[in-house]
Amino acid sequence: MIEVEVSKDLIDKAELRASAVSRTSTLLHKYGSEKKRIFEGYLGEEIVKEYLNIESIDDDYEYDLISNKGKRLEVKTISCSFKPHDDYFCTVNSSYLDSVRKQSADYYVFLRVLNSYDKAWLLGYIECDKFFELGNFIEKGTDMGKFKFVKANATVLPIYKLNQF
Repeated sequence: MIEVEVSKDLIDKAELRASAVSRTSTLLHKYGSEKKRIFEGYLGEEIVKEYLNIESIDDDYEYDLISNKGKRLEVKTISCSFKPHDDYFCTVNSSYLDSVRKQSADYYVFLRVLNSYDKAWLLGYIECDKFFELGNFIEKGTDMGKFKFVKANATVLPIYKLNQF
């Protein structure tokens, strides 16, 4: 995994994008109503955009960025209080109640962002189909000890199974 310092410029860009969503009710429904999570998602996209030198963000529900090689990237970001361990899970939630909802992206890119937003970790990337092939499906309501899947079904995969940048 790659540790990056998060610049104020990236935070400002993410805040600007998140504030536009918070004023638009149709987008709030699309992304959920948790402003903190919306901001963190946008921050992750800005970090990946800068790291991979991508010029623009598509901001489509099916994917977030298009790489310089034309691949559709879906960026998955969560906050944390310390550097993640390699055996921690990367998670893709599903909006379907009885199965997996797959987006039309080519790759998932996973990040963890420190709660203070001054540091982040690019955990790795994986082809979307491969993620679901290797990952474990977790039903909504499953208690895994340290955390419980209360909002949605999900598929999880340990960080160490991702491709490294």
